[in-house]
Amino acid sequence: MTGARRGELPAFAALALLLAVFPLVAPDSVVNVGVYALTYGLAAIGLTLLMGLAGQVSLGQAAFFAVGGYGQALLVTRYEVPMVVAAGASVGLAMLVALLVGLPLLRLRGHYLALATLGLGIIVTVAATESSYLGATSGLYGVGKPAFGGRRYDSPAEYFWLLAPVVFVALLVARNVVAGRVGRALGAVNDSEVAAECLGVNTFRLRLQVFVLSAGYAGLAGVAYVHWIGVVNPNAANFPLSVEFLLMSVLGGLGSVWGAVVGAFAVELLDEGLRYGIPLVIPDAVGEVQLIGFGVVLTAVILFIPGGLHQIVKRMSRRPTPPTEDPTVPAEDDSPLLPRTGRPEPGTVLLEVRDLTRHFGGVTAVDGVSFDVAAGEILALIGPNGAGKTTCFNMISGVLAPSAGSVRLGGERIDGRKPHVFARHRATRTFQNLQIFRSATVRGNVAVGRHLRSRAGMLRGALVLPARGEERRLHERADDLLALVGLTAEADRPAADLPFGRQRLLEIARALAVEPDLLLLDEPMAGLSGGERRELVRLLRRLRAGGMAVVLVEHDVEAVLALADRVAVLDDGRLIALGKPDEVRTDPAVVTAYLGVDA
Repeated sequence: MTGARRGELPAFAALALLLAVFPLVAPDSVVNVGVYALTYGLAAIGLTLLMGLAGQVSLGQAAFFAVGGYGQALLVTRYEVPMVVAAGASVGLAMLVALLVGLPLLRLRGHYLALATLGLGIIVTVAATESSYLGATSGLYGVGKPAFGGRRYDSPAEYFWLLAPVVFVALLVARNVVAGRVGRALGAVNDSEVAAECLGVNTFRLRLQVFVLSAGYAGLAGVAYVHWIGVVNPNAANFPLSVEFLLMSVLGGLGSVWGAVVGAFAVELLDEGLRYGIPLVIPDAVGEVQLIGFGVVLTAVILFIPGGLHQIVKRMSRRPTPPTEDPTVPAEDDSPLLPRTGRPEPGTVLLEVRDLTRHFGGVTAVDGVSFDVAAGEILALIGPNGAGKTTCFNMISGVLAPSAGSVRLGGERIDGRKPHVFARHRATRTFQNLQIFRSATVRGNVAVGRHLRSRAGMLRGALVLPARGEERRLHERADDLLALVGLTAEADRPAADLPFGRQRLLEIARALAVEPDLLLLDEPMAGLSGGERRELVRLLRRLRAGGMAVVLVEHDVEAVLALADRVAVLDDGRLIALGKPDEVRTDPAVVTAYLGVDA
């Protein structure tokens, strides 16, 4: 078990104790509020996963809540299905609806997705209102209280105790998903989607998985709701309820699934308190007027504490960052580095670029560029600013689709495909503008690079135990790669706290975690000290000796000419020279491009 998980054991134990004693010490009216908090907290946990983990804003969580509630009511009242079996079917129905809806909707981003999910809630509300099968405006009623072993859970205390283990397990599962391979990958997507994709993360697939899981939590909340209330009607899918789920997640803090449960209790207790308190201040206040104070308090929290209650706790418990130790200096070693069984023999062509062209409106950024890259060689791509070097990298790696031309990797055409396809072909890249996963540690960044070399999915991550061995091996490999670039002493630091040059080295270590046969480096020496540059040059030579192909864009021409086996020169989007460093150095077209005068 990792240190983070061991550190949370006391918190889970405290939560279990609190849930056990709460009905014993609180009056029935407060316990009744607690029942609603636990019920809505399930939906809020799902929404926290969706927003905090997958970065997707949804205003339709109540739609899945209603699907679960209506499914449960139909099955237990009309078809007399046992409650537990019906609950499983109802949650499955909510997840199925999410899958069908998510396939088209999750191709949207930002406020477009939020509006689309808002429309989903409206559709469910109208469908339930107009359907006589679903009871129209009256809804479905007559749902009994749960009964097990001759005991009927019909009081607030008993129903609270029935829900508490469900919420506890749901919270534990959500925490495990966040801490595992899926959560790590989606956290990276939130920081830099393009970098995560280039490391092999299929962002659409993972977001869809979390969207479906989130709907399952909402459907389970709907099941719990309908058995406590005894009725479900179109109001279960309305917009205010989706907003309430949203407020629970935001108030608790999207940075932690714990915040969803805390936020649920805070919102419900605050709501109840204001319903009684505002009439004392404003005697004539009735109906929705009582909720004015509720809105004011929540707005103030969102404005001044955007990270929610989780942010406050994090600030209070934050420890000062210890002084950085002297950087680990890699041992002097010129042996081949990271050889791989099955890697193509040196000299075998890995990358074939043919007539690569990219237009931006009326501007041609890259114009008919062609070159090959073989295993065991370093090819440098140089040229003046604006020559099209980074655009070439973007098209090769799948970040941009070419306007014309082709890219073949290992003999397979990959142009126009997503970056995660590029990574699956054992190729990856770094970026001119750093794309560090700022919310993760240094070790966590490199761990994302192992995404394709690990297999734990949503289920194994939720169960933890089957994935523990894989996680342990993953972190050991990450530490080995950090040692290569001299970042061992900073493995547990937040990546965002590293100096610029150290972040550059971290990005290289992260790329090496993919175990690539082809490595694209975009200005890897920018921001490095003289010593770090020398170590990087030696590292690249060792990678070449291990059979890896390296293509680098670099403005330090002298360093490039001393390092590269071949040099390709771009000017104004065209390839003007390609050959050995000594040939390129004296090429008249290259001299003209760099000096701006005829040779």
